[in-house]
Amino acid sequence: MIARHKARLVGLFVLSDSLAIIASFLYSYGLRFYSYVFPVDPAKGIPPFRSYLIVLPLFLATHLVIFYFQGFYRSRLRRTKIDDFFFISLNAGLTILFILAVMALLVTYSRGKLALFRLTLIEPSRVFLVVYFVGVIFTISILRNQIYYLMKKRYARGLNLQNVLIVGAGEMGRSVAQKILGYKDLGFVLKGFLDNERPVEEVLEVDGGVPVLGRIEDIGRVIESHGIDEVYVALDLSNYSKILETLQIVNKYPVNVRLIPDLFQLLTLKANIQDLDGFPVISIDEVPLRGANRVIKRIADIVLSGLAIAILFPFWLVIGLIVKLTSKGSAFYHQERVGVDGKRFIIHKFRTMICDAEKESGPVICKPDDPRITAIGRFMRKYSIDELPQLRNVFKGQMSLVGPRPERPEFVKEYTERIPKYMLRHKVKSGITGWAQIHGLRQDTSIEKRLEYDFYYIQNWSFSLDLKILWRTLLRKGFVDKNLK
Repeated sequence: MIARHKARLVGLFVLSDSLAIIASFLYSYGLRFYSYVFPVDPAKGIPPFRSYLIVLPLFLATHLVIFYFQGFYRSRLRRTKIDDFFFISLNAGLTILFILAVMALLVTYSRGKLALFRLTLIEPSRVFLVVYFVGVIFTISILRNQIYYLMKKRYARGLNLQNVLIVGAGEMGRSVAQKILGYKDLGFVLKGFLDNERPVEEVLEVDGGVPVLGRIEDIGRVIESHGIDEVYVALDLSNYSKILETLQIVNKYPVNVRLIPDLFQLLTLKANIQDLDGFPVISIDEVPLRGANRVIKRIADIVLSGLAIAILFPFWLVIGLIVKLTSKGSAFYHQERVGVDGKRFIIHKFRTMICDAEKESGPVICKPDDPRITAIGRFMRKYSIDELPQLRNVFKGQMSLVGPRPERPEFVKEYTERIPKYMLRHKVKSGITGWAQIHGLRQDTSIEKRLEYDFYYIQNWSFSLDLKILWRTLLRKGFVDKNLK
């Protein structure tokens, strides 16, 4: 049901984005060539509208394809307004660059003629593109916000709501409740739980409080009295007889029934149900970062790390010289780390500690007040300048720009023995920055807390999530260590 509601909302967004693109295109043409704001050069005159109109489908298709790869139509639907604005602006900029490149090629190789349509090809006016860039960003943003506003207003009036009941108030039932409450904007209203282990009318602390409406045997009465549309059965296998009894009763009512097997309590990442010649097979702990997604991420890593190395190389020389002059030893520090699939590699950093810092202590986690850190090293650690040489690791394919931070083999062995699911974080490449880092969780934070954020990133990966993390890192939310003074 959630998938169907999301599909309808995605369809609405595709429609609104398309209308915004078309309206912005037409408005930009009119403002550029038929207004007093931008005078037309008499020598060139006004280009025929059909010469521009033939490019409109290319604008439309490019915008929508980029939106798709940004995750606007296939990932989490809700974003902050600043994130929406940033990704829409990025989309508009990439679209215009692509259109300019395509038009330049067509004009060059078709000798300026499109014989099939009897048109003379022209590159869009620069003023037209500037007006379009600004207009399409604001038009798309306004229409999207209007959709959210109308949805909230509609659901606030009680229209098209889906009343949900959860059978089972255990850990699994409460997890299901959290998921459903995350889709309030899609019209889902969680009425409450049914459970035999908790007193009736007890209010569970789930997103402000969700009541226990009765015992499992009361399901028929609760469905009728609360107008239930969706029933989620979240009982463990020890209650097998109760599951069968519940399904038999629910089938007497015109409601949708969803069964959550307690196997999913064991999962950390996503599960995927596949077909083996007619037999359903649950593939546990699947990651979305595979196939084409992995290729897209690798291309982005190569391009961005290559540009960053070219731009920052003179800065590296200055930092290396300062490190060399302020303390004895090499300017760089090379250390073994564990990456994707448990493979080891050598990470590169600017040296921030005295030479042979672990000669007596052995491998230990560095603390913010560690006396082994040099004066310039403390400054570099505070602003993550020491991490910049890892761009080499990214370019070589040993790391990614975004991902869980790589750990040393000694700590990986310790964490694996203590935390059974720890190695799942190695299903993706390690990163220079990550979801944990932009939320202020650095090496001195407990590994269990960082794992929560690493698993969230792996499970919810999308290209747009990577862009969001990079953007927030550049805004200093991932670079600055507030624990270092």
